[in-house]
Amino acid sequence: MPLEKMPGYDGCFVCDKRGKNPRSLGVSIYWDPENQEINIPFRPDETWCGFEGIVHGGILAALVDDAMSWALKKTTKSFGFTASLSVRYLRPVKAGDSYTAVGTVHHQEGKKVQTKARIIDEKGKVHVDAKALFVLQKE
Repeated sequence: MPLEKMPGYDGCFVCDKRGKNPRSLGVSIYWDPENQEINIPFRPDETWCGFEGIVHGGILAALVDDAMSWALKKTTKSFGFTASLSVRYLRPVKAGDSYTAVGTVHHQEGKKVQTKARIIDEKGKVHVDAKALFVLQKE
């Protein structure tokens, strides 16, 4: 099954592709219907770093948050708000290397949705592991 490209949003720090936010990471986001997950492939450059050559943890948190948010949208057909976010940094994410943020919905109970995400390298090693609680927005 082919991946479905998500539209992104004008002005979004993570996925603005039209230039409304000149500081956007400008990543592309894809839905994998077979595995019911969002994939955000990225290759960070030096402008993403907090320490020389190492991507800033806040940017990595933004990427996993977006992966989980888009997984929520595709799974529930609604966006939600991040109520809590827990991120574990297991290995450094380095500028110039290729990675993918992968987000999934884990469990839903009413308007509360538990999600998971990870950032993996090309060999499948997990560099970042995250989970979040989202609250679905009111109709």
